[in-house]
Amino acid sequence: MNRLISHYLKNAGIPLTKEQWSVMAILWETDGCSQQELADATYRDRPGITRLLDNLQKEGLIERRAHETDRRTNRIFLTPAGAKLEQPVKDALNKAVETATQSISTDQLENLRLTFNQINENIQSIEL
Repeated sequence: MNRLISHYLKNAGIPLTKEQWSVMAILWETDGCSQQELADATYRDRPGITRLLDNLQKEGLIERRAHETDRRTNRIFLTPAGAKLEQPVKDALNKAVETATQSISTDQLENLRLTFNQINENIQSIEL
């Protein structure tokens, strides 16, 4: 699935890796997150999220701003270029899902969704 998503992103001219768009997806929903919130939401360690954010900032897709009350914390905001990528990325992801799920019935897809949700709940119930 990751290869298929990368293929559709590349074909759409979107210069994002899977790791980068996963961070962008959080920001499209909640712009202004802290680096730690992004690390937690994407299950990445602090050095990993810092590297991703450095690259996104170099591409002009995000900007870091000091937190208003805690100068030790950076908040991450989309730039206009970053915000503009939301719909093209969603379109590419939808194409990938459509391709991957063609000829699979809605019942099968629903069972798969329920199974993955249960697996996720099982994992979330364990403190790691």
